[in-house]
Amino acid sequence: QARKNCCKKALKFMFSHIGLSGMVVAYSIAGGFIFQHLEKTNEKQECVKAQEKYEPLENSTKYNMWDISSHFRKDEDIEYALVEFQKMLVKFRDDVLALSYDGTNCSMMGEPDGPGYQWSFPGALLFSVTVITTIGYGNIAPKTFWGRLVCIAYATLGIPLMLLCLANIGDVMADIFRFVYTKVCCCGCCRRKMKPKPDPAKAQSTPEAWKNQYAQQQKKGPVVVDDDDDDEDEEEDKISVPLTITMGVIAGFIFMGALLFGVWESWDPLKASYFCFVTISTIGFGDVVPGSANFDSDTDQWKMVGAAIYMLFGMAILSMCFSLIQEEIV
Repeated sequence: QARKNCCKKALKFMFSHIGLSGMVVAYSIAGGFIFQHLEKTNEKQECVKAQEKYEPLENSTKYNMWDISSHFRKDEDIEYALVEFQKMLVKFRDDVLALSYDGTNCSMMGEPDGPGYQWSFPGALLFSVTVITTIGYGNIAPKTFWGRLVCIAYATLGIPLMLLCLANIGDVMADIFRFVYTKVCCCGCCRRKMKPKPDPAKAQSTPEAWKNQYAQQQKKGPVVVDDDDDDEDEEEDKISVPLTITMGVIAGFIFMGALLFGVWESWDPLKASYFCFVTISTIGFGDVVPGSANFDSDTDQWKMVGAAIYMLFGMAILSMCFSLIQEEIV
C-alpha cells in the first residue's frame, strides 16, 4: 500500500505544472546529449571523405590550368586560354558543390584552434528543441541510421509531451497574467460592479418570512442546495483580457527577441523580426538560424542555447495567449 501511495504521488508530481516543465527541459537536454553522441563522429568522417575527394579535384584543376598557360605564346592564344580557364573553373565549382565541401580542415575538427562541430551539444540541443516543438529548422539533420531511427522515436514521445506541457501551463500562465492585468494594469477599475445581494439573515428574520418559507417548502418538497452557485459566481467575476492586450503580448515577445538576436547576430530589424516570427509560429524555414554562421566560436555556440530557450518560452507564451483569446471570444 505504501508503494502504491508513493507511485501515485510521483505520478501526480510528474504531471503537475512543475513536473511537466521539468520533464520537457530534461527531455531536451537528454536529446542534446544523445544526438551529439550519435552524429558527432559521423560528421567528422563525412568531412574527411569529402576532403579526400576534393584534393584530387583541386590538384587536377591547377595542373590543367598550368599546362594550358605554359603552351600559349602569341597574343591570340590568350582568348583561347581564358575560355579554357573558364570551363575548368565552372567544372571545378560544380564538382565541389556536389561534394558539399566548404574547405574545412577536417583533421583539426574539434581541436582548440580548429573548426567546430555542427553537432556540438548546443547545436544538438537546438535540434532537439526544434523537433519536439515541431519547428524543425532543417539547418542540421541526422544522417546516420541510428540517428534517424532515434529521431523518429524521440519525436514520437517528445511532441505529445510538449503539447501536454503547453496545455497544462497555458491555463496557469493565463490565470497569472489575468491576475496581473486586473491588479496592476487595471488598478481594480475593470472589475465588474456586482449588485448587492440581500442578506438572507435579515430577510428571513421575521415570523411572516418563516411562515412563507415553510409554506413554500411544503409545496416544493425538500430543498436541494446547489454547490455550483459559487462556481457560477466565480465564472461571472472572471475578467477576460482584451484581444488587443493579448496580441500586444505576442508582438512584444517577438520585438524583444528581435532586439536580442539583432544585437547577437548583427541582423537588421526586419531579419531579426522575421526569424522570431517564423520561430514562434512554428513555421521554421531554417534560412535564418542564430549561431550557424560560425561553429568555431564559443559565443555562437551559446547563441544556439539562447535560441532554444527562446523557443521554449515562446511556445509557453503562445499557449497562454491562445487560452486568453479563447476565453475572450467564447
